[in-house]
Amino acid sequence: MCSIPSTSSSSLNVGILGHVDSGKTTLTRRIAEMGSTSAFDAASGIRKNTLDLGFSTMTSSSGRRLALIDCPGHSGLIRAVLAASTVFDMAIVVIDAIAGIQPQTAEHLFLVSKFCPSRLIIVLSKCDLAAEKNEKIIEETKRKIRKGLKAMHVDSEAPIVEMSLIDGVFKTEMLETLKSAIESRVFEPRRDAEGPLLIAIDHCFSVKGQGTVLTGTVLRGVLRLNSEIELSSLSERRRIKTLESWKQRVDDVASGERAAFLVSPSFDERRFSRCLSGAPGTLKSTKSVLATVDPIPFFRKSIASKSRCHVAVAFETLMAECVFLRDADTKFEQLDGLLAPCQVIFKFEKPIFLPEDYCIPYMAARLDEQKGCRFCFSGAFKPEINPEKLRIFVRKSRKGHVERIEKDGYSAICTGMFKPETNFDVFRGFKITTSSGPIGTIEGAFGKSGKFRVTFHEKIDGLVKEKEEISLSMKKYHGDNRLVSYIPDL
Repeated sequence: MCSIPSTSSSSLNVGILGHVDSGKTTLTRRIAEMGSTSAFDAASGIRKNTLDLGFSTMTSSSGRRLALIDCPGHSGLIRAVLAASTVFDMAIVVIDAIAGIQPQTAEHLFLVSKFCPSRLIIVLSKCDLAAEKNEKIIEETKRKIRKGLKAMHVDSEAPIVEMSLIDGVFKTEMLETLKSAIESRVFEPRRDAEGPLLIAIDHCFSVKGQGTVLTGTVLRGVLRLNSEIELSSLSERRRIKTLESWKQRVDDVASGERAAFLVSPSFDERRFSRCLSGAPGTLKSTKSVLATVDPIPFFRKSIASKSRCHVAVAFETLMAECVFLRDADTKFEQLDGLLAPCQVIFKFEKPIFLPEDYCIPYMAARLDEQKGCRFCFSGAFKPEINPEKLRIFVRKSRKGHVERIEKDGYSAICTGMFKPETNFDVFRGFKITTSSGPIGTIEGAFGKSGKFRVTFHEKIDGLVKEKEEISLSMKKYHGDNRLVSYIPDL
């Protein structure tokens, strides 16, 4: 059984990112001391193409354990990267020295900007090929990388390590330089070891005659041997029969650490999907959740309320309808689309399991987009708030005009706002505004053609003119469809 130096400090989760064929998995193999879930192919020694998240580990020069998360670089596999990014403490982004920042490099850097912007190391790969082509290429690529990092609000002073990863060119000095750069970004993360267990499960596989092994990252609390865990995607509970961390048998795994555990009886792997799981009773099933919104400026398209997007949270990516809201005292106004500052209600296509007392970060994306940045906005869930109990309204307005001022000078007959069959009992007492300023009250219908009488508290003869435009502003509340008139702020 392999052994890893024990550490008194919490380990760090490090995303290995970059465009397809930039050298991510080759780099990971160079620095990793042990491969774990989906990390390396035993027969060939290395996967030729990263199709899923691969987990391995190394130890920094100060004895800190680093969990390396090798992420796929193909655009069609971005779901896996999105899911993993929410647990990143640090990131190593591999960039081809000749090609520079490519489309997937940019997307991965966007994720870094949201989850670990000051904990980044850049590895410039294929430097031997770049130098053979033109000695100036490397410096020019580094200059463009610095410019790109600054534009994305990522640490523009992040270490850039020049490397050539293939056999025959790779040198030990390169590895030492990289380890020094990693050490410069190592820090003590904040972990919650006291709260109820919460774990993001990423893989599962059956062991014949024993049960099912699941692997994941503990986000909160402590996972203990012989304890019971609720597998939310199955809506079932299982007892932990054996527990390992990096292939070592242990009695418990603390927050921030990787865990592999055996449960029985086994279950069909096809029934399972990546999800949050935890102590029995701590996760609640919901199909809607309120969340904060932090727009991503590189996403150039508009996002309308009630449109759909991909939402990634703790190794899970789901489709959800987005409804954007803005605080309006004790109520919320539904917006036509994303217009910061705002919040969002996600309405998921299938139930998601969340703890009620834990703010979980998420990333929203439009993965079906073909060009440009696909990440729309990010933020954190607010599961302690029930969206169903929010008082939400949408603004409605109608336009009409004054047909004539009545002889008393305090009322007017208006038209153009309602149909003949309108039930004026709904609108009686509603306030209307005139272009010239006076505010009136709808008294009721005038005849059967849709005309109506408006009364004023002041004499309008000489102030309000015939054919003058009038406006009715209303709030329509969800649930009961109740209409309330209001006077817009000037």
